This record gives sequence, structure tokens and C-alpha cells, in this order.
Amino acid sequence: MENPIKTNKLWSGLDEDDLADAIDALETMILRDARVYPTILKNMSKDWKEKDERLRKKMWCLQFVQPWHLDIRKCHYTHPALIFARQMICQLLKVQSPQEMLECVYQSARMIFRMLNETAILTGGSAASADEFLPIFIICVLKAQPRNVYSMLEYISHFRNPKRFGGERQYFLVQLQTAVTFIDNLTASSLSMDADEFHRKLKSKEAAWESKQNIAADSSASHS
Repeated sequence: MENPIKTNKLWSGLDEDDLADAIDALETMILRDARVYPTILKNMSKDWKEKDERLRKKMWCLQFVQPWHLDIRKCHYTHPALIFARQMICQLLKVQSPQEMLECVYQSARMIFRMLNETAILTGGSAASADEFLPIFIICVLKAQPRNVYSMLEYISHFRNPKRFGGERQYFLVQLQTAVTFIDNLTASSLSMDADEFHRKLKSKEAAWESKQNIAADSSASHS
């Protein structure tokens, strides 16, 4: 639709920024459609759906992981800004266009960086760095437990206008991909936690997950 808009007399007076905003609005309108978005998700690759389910289970089972297990400082993990950052990750489930999803990721990450800079000023530390940011972002993603996050990342990369990728939003999307990969591959050696304690808690949570899934399956069968 980009070329028809550019050549349409109704849009002839727009500069490049306004034209890009108009195309963004069109992208959002189409992908918010109640028929379009569910159809796209329904037809996502089976591999991505399997990744989603595996990660969903992994995040649920890893809820015992705490910020200090990722060496996050107390002044950071007790900061109220992290509540907002986690809420913005949860918001990913409530929006449907790639632009809106990127904005959720951006707002979450930006809040964490702002918090890091504020606490650095108060404590006389150095400015925010990626080394401090990523563990905090990881714990926010883990605690938010966004569903279908692999499919969501694939959806954004396929349906967001390539010309609008770049800058901070693309950087933070890469950070989300990094956080998801870290969680998916997380082991005892990834954490500052006793390995025996990690495996004991993980095994207990995995058993609880299987029990929960069996109850849900039995309930579904009885209703059908």
C-alpha cells in the first residue's frame, strides 16, 4: 500500500515523516482486524508453536528464580519502576500490531534504563550499562511470563515495516530476543544458586506443571 498512498492526491502534501506515520497507522489498522490477527497466529509454523509451549513451561517452572540469583543489586530489584517494566511486557499479550508490540518492549526497557541512571546518581555509581540492564530485563520477562513469545517475535519480524526497524526500538527487540534465549537455555550454571537446590526446585515445579496439565486435560474431557 505504500506506493498507492505516495501517488494518491489526498496524501500529496505529506513529508516523509508524516507519510511514514500514515503507513504505520495503516499497518496497525489492518493487523488489529479481528479476522486478520487470529488467522496469522493460527497459521504460524508448527515449530514456533512448539517453542512457545516449551518456553511457557520453562518460565512457569522457573518462577522460583529471584533477582539475586542473577546478581541484581537490591537497590534495583526493589525499585518500583520494575513493576511498570514487567507490566509493559505483560501488555504484549493485549496488543496486536507489530508497532504496538515494539512500543511495549521499548517502554519496558526504557523504564529499566531510566531506573538504572537514577539509582546511579543517588548511589554515586556509573551510568546505566548493558551488563546491568540485561539481567534486570531477563527477570522482568521471566516474571511476566508472556505467552507465545517466540511466535510474537517471529510475527514482529515478518509484519513490521522493514523501513521502520532501527534505532532504540530495534536494539531493545534484540535484547528481548536475548532474554528469551537465556531463559530457554537457563541451567543451574546460569545462576548464582546452589546446583542441588536448583535441580530440586525445578523438579518439584515440573511435577506440579504435569499435574496441572493433567487436571486441565481431565476437565476438558469431562466437559466435552
